[in-house]
Amino acid sequence: MIAIIDYGMGNLGSVKKAFDHLKYDSVITSDPAIIKAASGVVLPGVGAFGAAVENLQVKKLDVAVREVAEAGKPLLGICLGMQLLMDGSDECRDLWANEDPLPGLGIIPGRVKRFPDSGLKVPQIGWNKLEDVTGSLLSEGDYVYLVHSYYCDPVDKSDAAAYVTYGIKYCAAFERGNIFATQFHPEKSGEAGLQILSKFARRTAR
Repeated sequence: MIAIIDYGMGNLGSVKKAFDHLKYDSVITSDPAIIKAASGVVLPGVGAFGAAVENLQVKKLDVAVREVAEAGKPLLGICLGMQLLMDGSDECRDLWANEDPLPGLGIIPGRVKRFPDSGLKVPQIGWNKLEDVTGSLLSEGDYVYLVHSYYCDPVDKSDAAAYVTYGIKYCAAFERGNIFATQFHPEKSGEAGLQILSKFARRTAR
């Protein structure tokens, strides 16, 4: 069973429908016990970084996600869920400047940054092509759907599994051991996205 974490912010229904379409069992839940018992976990997300961190903490889901990661179970972050796996975000710029900034989950070292002014519209909304793909869940040249104003900048560039260019070339997915994440929405990325979710689901059955 794949647990899709409900912390009050996310494309929960769309992600579940995608797994249903692929014939994989999944459940939307905010119960830490169910999350920790699942064979794989998805951390989705749409919205503001600060509010998401607060919601996770209030529901004790931040602890559950870290325990899943440490246990070696497959964990997939999607969009804001990818950003939450990092150390912190410039979306909380004022807090980050303090000695005690509002952190992310700190599972993948790095920082979430806002797109620089390049003349392009922010947020980036629409389809774009994956580049320099190295991640096992991804296929070279896939077009995927993105909606975001911030991007992940991992400390260890070997964590990056694919890039996208939008004014700048940035990390659009990362992979480290049992940890996977996509800035794009695989549940909205057509056949390419379904293939990614299917590959992830197959890993949960190992």
